[in-house]
Formats: sequence, structure tokens, C-alpha cells
Amino acid sequence: MCTLNKSLFRVLISAAALLTSEGLLVQGPAQPLVAQLGGSIMLPCSVETPLTVEELEVHWKRTDEETLVQLFQNGEDRPEAQYQSYRDRAHFFSEQIFKGNFSILLENITVADTGIYRCVVYSYQDVGEISVMIQHVERVVVTGEGQTVFTHVGEDVVLNCMVDSHIPPQHFDEVSWKKVDKRPDIVPVLLFQNGTIFPGSSHKRYRDRAEFFSEEILKGNFSMRLKNVQTADKGEYMCEVHTENSVNSATVEIGRLGMSALHIITLMLCFTSLLLTFAFYKYSSHNLAEKIPAQSPCTSIICRLCVPTSVCVLHLFCGELLKGL
Repeated sequence: MCTLNKSLFRVLISAAALLTSEGLLVQGPAQPLVAQLGGSIMLPCSVETPLTVEELEVHWKRTDEETLVQLFQNGEDRPEAQYQSYRDRAHFFSEQIFKGNFSILLENITVADTGIYRCVVYSYQDVGEISVMIQHVERVVVTGEGQTVFTHVGEDVVLNCMVDSHIPPQHFDEVSWKKVDKRPDIVPVLLFQNGTIFPGSSHKRYRDRAEFFSEEILKGNFSMRLKNVQTADKGEYMCEVHTENSVNSATVEIGRLGMSALHIITLMLCFTSLLLTFAFYKYSSHNLAEKIPAQSPCTSIICRLCVPTSVCVLHLFCGELLKGL
């Protein structure tokens, strides 16, 4: 009932102000405001002549949601009345209120703060208001992997890069992936420029292996898939975003590479083959010793050539299978 009466009282004040006077002349900014993500911004609202505090009431609200941003009532600000998302972020300049300055400072700006705010001032039978727009929040936030990525040789790996910005992704000047762990020798891996992917700009080592998730780009997802990972791929990669006014980046590291199941099986087969070669050599040399006289040069030649030749063949065979380790 009390709330209803107060609302009715404000309506009557507004109506009376329209009928009996021009109302309060409240001043605000001449144009929309631009805020910085994570920063602070002042939303101006003032009157030329200071008002008596006893009958003063000031409301700051979001016009699109009608949420209460800040309230001055009964000679003091009322932070407990604020909407949850504005608590500890929206403040009056307390010492300025008595001088007719009802501006507020909005801190730790987020994207959700974009919109129109209304400052309504009630004093006795007068009421006045001003609207303040935060047109947009400038932001280009690039986030990558939170920790080192581990994978296996021969497998595919995804290096994450998410871009949160007020600029549509297709309008970025450039988004590039580079291998940067051996500076100044920076290796170009993948390039998105002026809305187009340029696979031909990649270093030959990464061609046909590095790719964006094309359908995710409009969502700000510039993660890269690197296929058939090789030992040389280990190291630090940078996702770099160029816009008209800034360059922002995030780094991701491919850590120690393990062996895939296929490589482990191949190694086991190679070692098993080597053991079988030695066993075959021992068995063959024993049979030849019984059938061929010991002084025969044939036995000596076979014994000397069998193992080295077999080892060389196995080395070449296994080396090809394990290429890239």
C-alpha cells in the first residue's frame, strides 16, 4: 500500500509540474557515451540551482528494463534498493548532491551495460529528467587456452581462440595464427583477413593441415584445428586480432608430444623383429656349423653379415614407420 501511495504521489507531482510550471531543468550529456570494457564511466545528471535535500529524490533507472540503478531518498543514497547487478558498481558523488550534481559513476563496465539510462529528479512539486545513452562498450577481448595443450604425434589438435568484441567478426581487419616460440623467426600458420580465409598464406609446413572452423567465425570463434601433429609443431602459437584501433592477442602452447597407439605398436613390432633376427642368426649359425666345416670361409662371411644386414633393414623399415617422432 505504501509503495502504491508513493507511486501515486510521484504521478501527481509530475502532473502538477506540467500544469503549474516548466518543471526542473535537468542537464545531461549532449551525445551518447562510449565506455571501455572493464573501465568506469560517469553518467551526468545535474541542475543549475541546488535543491533542498529534505524533499529531494533522485532515481536512476534503465529504460529498457526499468531496473533501479541508484536511488537518493530521505537525504541519503539507498544502495540496498539497487538492482543486484549494479550493487557496488553504481555510486553517487555524495559530496556533490548538495550542489545539484546527481551524476553517478558506473564501474567495472560490462557489455550488458549498453543501453539508455534515465535520471529523474523530484523536488517538492517539481520533477525533471534526462536520458543518458551508453551507445556501446568498446571491447576486443581475446582468450585462448588456459593451459598447455598435450597431444600425440599423428593426431589432430584444436587450439582455442575466442574473440569478444563490439565489432562483428567479419569486420575485423585481420585474425592470424603464428608460431612464435623461435622469435624473430615467426612462422605464419593461418590467416583471416577482411572477411576471407587465406589458406595460401600459410607456411608450407602447415598447408592443408591448419584450418579455421568456418561456421564458427561469425560467433567470434577463431580456434584452429591442426591436423596430423608432428614433432616440429611443438611450441607456442599466437592468435592475434587486428582492428582499426587496437591489436589484441592470446597465446596457446602445444606441450610435450606423446606417441600414438599406432607408433607404440610399431615400436613393439620393431623390437620383436630385432629379437627374432638375433634368434634366427643364432639358430642358423648353429646349423651351418654342423653342416659346413668350421674352417670354411662361408661360415665366417654369413656370421659377419647376417646381423648387421638385418639390423640395417629393420632400422630403415622402422624409421619410415616412425617418421615424425
